[in-house]
Amino acid sequence: PIGYLTGYSIYNKMALTTQVSNVIQIGRNQIRPKLKRGKYIVSFVKQKNTITKENIPHLQLLDALRYIKKIPDASIAFLCKRFIAILKDYKQNEREDLMRLARKYPPSTRALLGALLDELGYEKETETLFETLNPITTYRLPEAEKVFDTTKKWKIK
Repeated sequence: PIGYLTGYSIYNKMALTTQVSNVIQIGRNQIRPKLKRGKYIVSFVKQKNTITKENIPHLQLLDALRYIKKIPDASIAFLCKRFIAILKDYKQNEREDLMRLARKYPPSTRALLGALLDELGYEKETETLFETLNPITTYRLPEAEKVFDTTKKWKIK
C-alpha cells in the first residue's frame, strides 16, 4: 500500500470521537498537496515508517497519539482512558512493533505511548523507548496525570 486512512475517520472508528468530518486524511511516505473531491477535502500526513498492510493499524494508533490534542469533542482524560483500553488488547509482539514504529514519531508521541504502556504494567518493555527521550524535556498534556500515574516518569505535565 502507498497510503492508509488516518485522522478523523479513524478516530471515529477507534471510538475516540463521535465527530464525522469532511476531511479525509491519508498517511503517506511522500507528501502531496491537499485536494478537494466533491464535498471532501483530502489531506496528507507524512509517514516516515514504511507502510505495510500489517503495520497500518499501529500507524493509525500512533497518529492518534501524535495528534491527541486535535481530536475533536473529546477530553485528554477520556482519550487516555480509551488508549489504555485499546492497548490492553495488544499482544507482546504487537507492542514491540508499536514501539519500534514509534521511534520515527516525535518525542511527545513516544513519551505518551511509554506512559500508557507503563500504566498497563509493561515497564520492562518500554525501557528502550524511554532511552530515546531527552531526559530534560517535558511534554505538555494537561489532564493526563489525572488518568494515570506514570506521567511523572515520562515527564508529561
